[in-house]
Amino acid sequence: MAAAAGISLPLAAHTEDLNVSGTLDGTAAIIALEGNIGDYYSGHLQPGKAEVYVIAPDATDKRLLARGSGGSERIHFVAANDEPRLEIVGAKGTDYEIMLTRRTPNGSQAAPTHELRSPKLQQTLTALQAGANADAFWTDVSAQGTPLIEHVDGRTLMTFLYRGAANNVRLLGGPSSDHDWLVRLGDSDIWYKTYEVPEETRLSYRLAPDVPRFDGNPRDQRMAILATAAADPLNHAPWPEMAPSRWQQWSTVSLENAPVQPGFPLKGSETPDLTSESFASDILGNRREITFFRSENFSPDANDAVLLFMFDGPRAIAEMQIPQMLDRLTASQAIPPVAAVFIDPIDVSHRGAELPGNPDFSAFLAQELLPHALQHFGIEHDRTRTVLAGASYGGIGSTNAALDQPQSFGNVISLSGSYWWAPEGAASDNGLSYVANRLIESDLSEEIRFFIGAGRFETSTTGHYEIRETSRQLHAVLKAKGRESHWCEYDGGHDSFVWRGGYGDGLIALFGGGAKVCDENE
Repeated sequence: MAAAAGISLPLAAHTEDLNVSGTLDGTAAIIALEGNIGDYYSGHLQPGKAEVYVIAPDATDKRLLARGSGGSERIHFVAANDEPRLEIVGAKGTDYEIMLTRRTPNGSQAAPTHELRSPKLQQTLTALQAGANADAFWTDVSAQGTPLIEHVDGRTLMTFLYRGAANNVRLLGGPSSDHDWLVRLGDSDIWYKTYEVPEETRLSYRLAPDVPRFDGNPRDQRMAILATAAADPLNHAPWPEMAPSRWQQWSTVSLENAPVQPGFPLKGSETPDLTSESFASDILGNRREITFFRSENFSPDANDAVLLFMFDGPRAIAEMQIPQMLDRLTASQAIPPVAAVFIDPIDVSHRGAELPGNPDFSAFLAQELLPHALQHFGIEHDRTRTVLAGASYGGIGSTNAALDQPQSFGNVISLSGSYWWAPEGAASDNGLSYVANRLIESDLSEEIRFFIGAGRFETSTTGHYEIRETSRQLHAVLKAKGRESHWCEYDGGHDSFVWRGGYGDGLIALFGGGAKVCDENE
């Protein structure tokens, strides 16, 4: 169904699809949807270059839902008003197509119980039961900032707080990395969840109030958290600081003993010079954005320069601010000059199909992207100075691509690698991961140096998606084979706020002249 600017389109509750498509004429297209405040909408922006926002009736407040990456992008939001509006923005002649597959009317869901461990909350509950209200508590917490940190009998307690949700609150991130439920303190407006954490903890998180409830599979229900998740309004350390809205922002906490992150903080850093282009792959049969970066001291004639390929490029640039970090580390001579290539994953489906272990993707990197980068920077290839870096799927992808193409890539930085992954039918009977077994069976005739990091909170109670132990396992196999492998375990989770420091640690460990960055306990 084509939609003109300003048209009102009905969308039935639950799962009746609605397709909205059109071509921009140089102005934004406004799509008004039937619905009520609190309704949950989900769907996709089909591959294209249009950006999609949900906007307030007077257009004073808007939230980015899809950035127009060129690939398929998920859309999730909860209506902040009756008859919510979508705004589609892009250049004149840009085609767009939005497929909405769900509208769930506003509902409720009860949260589970949780042990009351915080002394401050215990005192507050006593006061509430005596007839007081929570105003004094919130005044104190607002001044102090969240999460609440308390030291009890040699233990550090971290309590996440939210004020005033109607039905429920979920924590996106946090020490469990499991989208935990907060619980209500009595019948007050205080929602909380307390964890015991190490004194070196660093993490980022979001809070999702009144997550919609609907009949659906567990993945769909977990994805619904993204509809309301935003930065904690009482946290004093938002990240990135200059994000366009709280939905594009995280809240952070770095305890006093959290390790230094090389190259950070970035206050006063200039915006780096970046060059982007659309790069077509004959091997993969697709096209993606590639962004190039040179540190200020980079020269094609430098024989010690590092050529860095980094996966999940848009996130590394906009969220983790890796180019600024590279400028600071090279300027201080903590690492040599760097030329970097930031690789866009296109979209979620391409990322899942290409990154974990795809020989065609490895061939694309070695046979198409590497020669193009060498030509762009005007340098000769030196595999010992060429590094693949990534986190999560990008972590295991860096390892598998280097093993597939060792003549091209001699270094790997893997953070929170998804080493639980295995190709279909590649079950292991020795308790080791697919990649660990691959390393055992490999002769590694070409030297590949590794930096492997993972978070202490990246564990699994079910044994599925286990990251910390499978990463440690990989490091142990490499050491047993006499290979160079550096190990860092961070007091954090599956978290780009942790990864930004891990990339600096990895570059220093591999190219910093022997500098030691972690305890490397094995």
